[in-house]
Amino acid sequence: MSGGTSRLRVSILVLGAACLLGCALIAIHAPEQAARSYLAAYFFFLAPALGGVALLMIHALTGGEWGMDLRPALLAASGVLPVLAVLFLPVLLSAHGLYPWVAPSAQSPDALGPQFARQQWYLNLPFFVARAVGCFVVWMWVARGLRRRLSMPGPGVGLTRFAALGLIVYLLSVTIAAVDWVMSLTPAWHSSTFGLLIGTGQLLAAAALAIGTATRLHPVARPRDLGSLLLALVLAWAYLAFMDYLTAWSADLPGETVWYLPRVRTTWQWLAVMLIVCQILVPFALLLSPQFRQSRPGLRAVAGLLLFSQAIYALWIVLPGFRPHGVVLHWTDALAWLGIGGVCWAVFDLRLGATRRRELSA
Repeated sequence: MSGGTSRLRVSILVLGAACLLGCALIAIHAPEQAARSYLAAYFFFLAPALGGVALLMIHALTGGEWGMDLRPALLAASGVLPVLAVLFLPVLLSAHGLYPWVAPSAQSPDALGPQFARQQWYLNLPFFVARAVGCFVVWMWVARGLRRRLSMPGPGVGLTRFAALGLIVYLLSVTIAAVDWVMSLTPAWHSSTFGLLIGTGQLLAAAALAIGTATRLHPVARPRDLGSLLLALVLAWAYLAFMDYLTAWSADLPGETVWYLPRVRTTWQWLAVMLIVCQILVPFALLLSPQFRQSRPGLRAVAGLLLFSQAIYALWIVLPGFRPHGVVLHWTDALAWLGIGGVCWAVFDLRLGATRRRELSA
């Protein structure tokens, strides 16, 4: 690794730490605003790390050249999980400013929903913290076990069994995290699809990051397979998102529409339009072409567009409930994204360099 790359990594890490410090200083005077900005940014940067673990397990079960091309970037992304576990502490510390069920006496019954009394066995702070700790323990255990088995000369059946079990654990734990960290921002809302939708988005974010990295650093064996992977994930995410919205629209029940109303009846609707265009229509149209899927620059462009779309999605699922009158951005939004992003990128780049050096020396 060149000295210039190392200096750039350190510079970005210092910038990220400075932005996080700035966000913490603003939190002294506006704690709720800083916490909301932080949660939206955190949820986005968690996606490629967790999705990277899941994609490695999927490749262990299915095989294919695409997994070998993407493995260094996916392993590097999964290596960011311990840092993200530490970066989750501000969310726990600011839970009172984020989640209305933490201090229910300050909320009206209508805001929490008529079923809140039946939810209190689950929506309470000690159990919330225990579930968060449990999720991170499970995720890091799966990531560590997967890396250890992948490093063995002949992983074989042991890797396949571990990956099959790990995918089940991944789906369950990601559903718990999605319900706890995002869905419980609106306790009256319920959706049976949301956990699977978040998991699919994490796979999409991880694939986009890994494809963008792989096509930039080295020639890939079969770029068309990488394009097909992106196309499949785009279609899966679009189907789940559409079915969730269609179910809420057709049922027209308060427990389902309460979440969608601020997102489709204010200026937040333009972010929904951007999602439809940038995460579904444009990638779908481009990736349908076999010639485009064969183009490494084209794949990098689509991967970048999908990462941008996932960032928009993180804003769209977290912030409208706090800013119900429309899109309003604050300084804390920029500081949180630059802070978490800088730290995560520096660790990812460090892990990526170490992974590539191990592969070259093997």
